[in-house]
Amino acid sequence: MIAMQYRIVLPSDYPMEKIETRIREKGNLLDGYPGLVFKAYLYARKDAEYYSNSNSYAPFYVWKDHHSMVTFLRSEGFNGLCEQFGRPEVRMWFIEDEPTIPNSKCSLACIDHQVCEDADIHGVNFTSWETVSISWFSQPELAEKMSGDIYSIGYIAHG
Repeated sequence: MIAMQYRIVLPSDYPMEKIETRIREKGNLLDGYPGLVFKAYLYARKDAEYYSNSNSYAPFYVWKDHHSMVTFLRSEGFNGLCEQFGRPEVRMWFIEDEPTIPNSKCSLACIDHQVCEDADIHGVNFTSWETVSISWFSQPELAEKMSGDIYSIGYIAHG
């Protein structure tokens, strides 16, 4: 399986309600998408109760194979995002174990580029040797104890 993420950093005065509305209105469009294990619609707000130094939209995907991922990256939906926000850098990692999909109780995600033994997902990019660890959680006070980037989970689409 392949994990994929891109991060779109938005201006500090960007009305993040637009991103939240986009997620509410379009999140379910990827439910049932062929080859998708899941997509976590992640975003960060400068004014959130957890620390974030920028407003951003940073969805995290897990794909069954590269064909499914490439099909998505060539889709009208992804091209629409690129037209609105610019073409983002897409980062990819191979997933080491069966990924833990966040449940409805998880409202936050921590993405760390260090190996975190108790994370829910571990991946590595063997070209750059970059690692990624993803942890799902629901208590904002835990964010202070984590070393990675913290995001709110707006929606989980299931393939």
